Amino acid sequence: MPLSRRNLLQGAAALAGRLSLPAMLGPLPARSAAADGTALRGGEILPDPNLSLLHPAHPYVIGIRPHREGGVCLKLEEEPIASPAGPKFLIHNYGHGGAGITLSFGCASVVAGHVEALGKEMRRARMLPRVAVIGSGVIGLTVAAELRRKWPRLPIAVYAKDLDVRNTTSFKAAGQFEPSGIYEEYETIEQKAVLADYLRRSRERIMQLYDAAHWRRYGIALRRNYTLDHPIPAFDAFTPPDVVPPHRTGALPFHSLNAQGREYRTWLINPTILLPRLVADLQRRGVRFKTRTFADKEAFRELRENIIINCTGYGAKALMQDQQMLARRGHLVILQKTHRKQFYFFSGGCADYRTMYVFCRQYDIVVGGSVQDGNDRETRLPADDAVFGRIQDNARAMFAGRPADCRGWRART
Repeated sequence: MPLSRRNLLQGAAALAGRLSLPAMLGPLPARSAAADGTALRGGEILPDPNLSLLHPAHPYVIGIRPHREGGVCLKLEEEPIASPAGPKFLIHNYGHGGAGITLSFGCASVVAGHVEALGKEMRRARMLPRVAVIGSGVIGLTVAAELRRKWPRLPIAVYAKDLDVRNTTSFKAAGQFEPSGIYEEYETIEQKAVLADYLRRSRERIMQLYDAAHWRRYGIALRRNYTLDHPIPAFDAFTPPDVVPPHRTGALPFHSLNAQGREYRTWLINPTILLPRLVADLQRRGVRFKTRTFADKEAFRELRENIIINCTGYGAKALMQDQQMLARRGHLVILQKTHRKQFYFFSGGCADYRTMYVFCRQYDIVVGGSVQDGNDRETRLPADDAVFGRIQDNARAMFAGRPADCRGWRART
């Protein structure tokens, strides 16, 4: 039976439509906001971070967020790539901005829908599906993991220019579940519904891992995120309440920062634990990892695989000539933990609504808040020292109870 592109695309669209229905494991209970001054955490005081106690191995980190104007590129290309070995079908999954870890599981589910539809049509045409995942960041690894979970015998290979996950942008991320940065690209009702679908799918997979008692293994933990008492659009307007419940309002649980604030319940997904674990799981289950670079999409014709999934992040700007891809450079200061009760997030910005966050992870504390648009230099320059200093000063001012002294750092360079 010949492989019909129309049948192929119709099948993929129908399956993706079925998969987009909310598949929840039961909504989390919604919490109504209280405005009576009730102390959050019942008045318990949480330990402040020590902003001078830098991590001895990697105190300063710079990463490039792969932001895309118009939102995530997640689609099956209509025209396959012709090759002597037959057509090669290209699926894109890139441009997640600062929300790659948040959206990774959900977008992997959408990709799996495309692969399922493709596989059915290919088998009817007597073609054996073989998958190449391009990219070894969190997007590529979660795609490979989802495909292996659904099809244990499907041939899968992961290709990347550098297979050490410690060198990926994903590994440098802080790891809070929140569609930060990318939500601004989803403004219409239809666009918001697309983003909500990605988030619901991610939540579903996170809860499946919880049921399988894998949270600790994959660096996932339920966390409370404290903010000043002002709107947090990524949560309030763009995340469905069945994914992250509405916030509670009350006195913040810190020694000097005892102002009125908000508490959101979300997840920590620590990439320094998640990524190596995914690699180990995939290797154990027969997924091959290969070092390779690609000049453009035409180079994909040389691969033996016939389903190619482009998860190259910011690399897609050159690979696909996608001028909607933008670099958003960010700085992180990594601290040592000093107390077992440093298990919270603080985010939501300064008194002027600008970015400032402190994320307590399993083994360290991440402090961030910078955004430099259009700068894709990953190397540390002398000018970056002032940015790292401002990040630490902002956090000091915040936890000293002086949020008005905290100023955002956003530069276009």
